[in-house]
Amino acid sequence: MKYPYESVVINEEVPMLMLMTSVRYVALHWHDRIEFLFVLRGRIQVIVGKEEYSLTENDLLLINSNEVHGVEASDDNRVLLLQIPLAFIKKWYQNIENESFHCQSFHNEDQGKFNGIRFLMVHLMLTLRKREVGYEIKIHSLLLDMVYNLISNFKVRNPKQINRNSSKDIERLTRITSYIQKNYMHPISLNEIAENEQLTVPYLSRYFQQHMGQPFIKYLNGIRLEKAVQYLLETNWTVIQIAMESGFSSLNTFHKLFKDTFHTTPYQFRKNQQKTFNNSLKNEVKGIESYEYTEEDDFNELEKYIQSLEIIN
Repeated sequence: MKYPYESVVINEEVPMLMLMTSVRYVALHWHDRIEFLFVLRGRIQVIVGKEEYSLTENDLLLINSNEVHGVEASDDNRVLLLQIPLAFIKKWYQNIENESFHCQSFHNEDQGKFNGIRFLMVHLMLTLRKREVGYEIKIHSLLLDMVYNLISNFKVRNPKQINRNSSKDIERLTRITSYIQKNYMHPISLNEIAENEQLTVPYLSRYFQQHMGQPFIKYLNGIRLEKAVQYLLETNWTVIQIAMESGFSSLNTFHKLFKDTFHTTPYQFRKNQQKTFNNSLKNEVKGIESYEYTEEDDFNELEKYIQSLEIIN
């Protein structure tokens, strides 16, 4: 398991991030890409701004660029994730930076237009996996179909309804969250960040809540929890060592937060998940740094899924 999403490299030949993976915990973040989450199996919780969504099998959710979002899950799951950079879309649609989209299949009885997005996502995944001659051309074609679908069926008439941060806010939030991500293993206080930003503590506290959708301490603990999950799955460190390395003040604090989030203890989580999770991430994708693909059996399931969608369409 490798996080965060924004650490990946997206190249010209394959101008997207596409992966099929199991999600455990991804702390709040944002990026200049349109992101789709398509749940193939299980359940995940997605936080977007101040809203929280519970996604189950076949649910589809779009996250607009620069919307603060995070993901967590206590159950086994399989998710298709697609991110399309605004820079790619802008070549064909100049106004993309001013547009917003609303695509939430679980809030709509008419699934026809959502099946179009599902079909394209599965087709993209299979095309990227097979890498047949000329696959880069096909990927561009499918991505443009995705963009056309968005503009035709999911464009928001009043983009101000979408809770996106301004460029000025993004700069400030980037400084703050970068500082937290670099120093999460140490005791970090709101006071020192307020001093760094030359703001009062009460103002910064309100500002953080408003733009991140949660209090500072919850975000800080989320970053620490994300690191702890990574250490549990990728190291042989003891639970107490992981708690200390992740910046928790005590083992009890770590245990309580972990159990509240995943409904199990860190020890049991490692025992139940590490082998399954590591076995499900085998073949590294060329050109996309820090991500890996899943077993062949999953792609056989995608083949069956795309055939069923072709019948529906």
